[in-house]
Amino acid sequence: MKSIKLRGVCAAVSGALLFGFGANAMADSTVDIVNALVSKGVLTEEEGNLLTKGREGEKLGQEKAMKTAGKIKISDVIDNATLYGDMRARYEFRNGEDTASNGEDRTRGRYKMLLGVKTEAGDFYSDLALSMGSGGRSDNATFGNGNNGANGKETVYVKRAMLGWKATDWLKVEAGRVANPLYTTSMVWDADLTFEGLVEKIDYKWGKVNLFGNFAQSQYRGDRQDYYNIDTASERKTNTLLAFQGGAKFDITDTVSAKAALTYTTYTSDNGTGTGAFVPGLGTTTTVGSTLGTNVTSTNDIRTIEIPAELGFKLANNMKLNVFGDYVVNLDGDDRFDAAVAAATAGTARNTIRAAGNDDKAWLVGVGLEQKQDKNPKKGDWSAKLWYQDVGVYALDPNAVDSDFMDSKVNLKGVVFKGEYLVRDNVFLNLAAGHATRKNDRLAATGAGDINLNLDSYNLYQLDVTYKF
Repeated sequence: MKSIKLRGVCAAVSGALLFGFGANAMADSTVDIVNALVSKGVLTEEEGNLLTKGREGEKLGQEKAMKTAGKIKISDVIDNATLYGDMRARYEFRNGEDTASNGEDRTRGRYKMLLGVKTEAGDFYSDLALSMGSGGRSDNATFGNGNNGANGKETVYVKRAMLGWKATDWLKVEAGRVANPLYTTSMVWDADLTFEGLVEKIDYKWGKVNLFGNFAQSQYRGDRQDYYNIDTASERKTNTLLAFQGGAKFDITDTVSAKAALTYTTYTSDNGTGTGAFVPGLGTTTTVGSTLGTNVTSTNDIRTIEIPAELGFKLANNMKLNVFGDYVVNLDGDDRFDAAVAAATAGTARNTIRAAGNDDKAWLVGVGLEQKQDKNPKKGDWSAKLWYQDVGVYALDPNAVDSDFMDSKVNLKGVVFKGEYLVRDNVFLNLAAGHATRKNDRLAATGAGDINLNLDSYNLYQLDVTYKF
């Protein structure tokens, strides 16, 4: 009977141990029960120690975890909050030459920081992110920037401040400083740029096809000021970017997938900056600080159709081959060209710009190969992609093209390679390299970039280490 009783007690205690595995209060009860049974002589001290082995350490670990978790508090109205961010160190070398073989080499050590928090509360959600870099197309800071030995500290800016609402299962509405919602490429939009205004996102599953739509109303220049009954010379005009995108993602076979979209983009004002028409510089201009054009940030006569697309092929050993491309045509390219001719200085400049003709198209085609073990990044994952892009001088908004490839400028064509390897699940090693040449030699490679020459050729090499959390 004692043997049967002992087995019953052991079973009861074991059940208590299993039930209380993750709960600190239950861990206390289990230890108390075993100690009581030992003191009553039902269990020997050796049997008691065997049953409670590891429970004291587990109890201390649970208490420590609960104490640590208690240090970070959020409002009770918030259902979920996620802290995220990354830190990156970069070595970069840029080189450019003009038609007179004048050159500039620029070597920099750089770093960046991003810190953000996302929250959810019922149907509402938010994204607040802080980063460095006052410019929209770069979050980087440069080592040793400023006066010799100054060791100046960097300013932190608001990168995103977004409030979102899940209106339905398939519709989201976002307002504030919002991440770019468009499916696109860096040829058209620098990845660091954000939109300011309203964004609507549609994600709808129709059979085996995932339909998506992205719509944006972004203030390129806000704070409109209209005067009446007095002199209107001080009026402030505004400019709003309007983007409308529809697309689909679907599986063609078990191993082949496709994604494509059609995007229409326009601006509500020819130039919200109060300046005149965009006029590219001349290709013959040389020396440092060369004029690359007049009113190069103007968005007059830009109304584009963009078609980004990709095909994915699943291979053996978790590998995937991607073929991708992007095509853009400025529907008002003829008008942008005519406006540039009319606004150019009479004589050589005007005649050269007219003779150069209209180039209002941009295109990109590339291939990528990757090996990923899971949907989430894992140590040992890697990817590589190679593409060629060709950008006409009147095709795209010079304010939006990528600051790295190709130096925030249009009228360039070239090739880009990017590779990535994960040293750990959250540590990324990246290598990027690119080379470009002038597309139309009569005109300048126009835009506000980091190389202070009228580029005839351009090279960029970057090595990054990024730590994400």
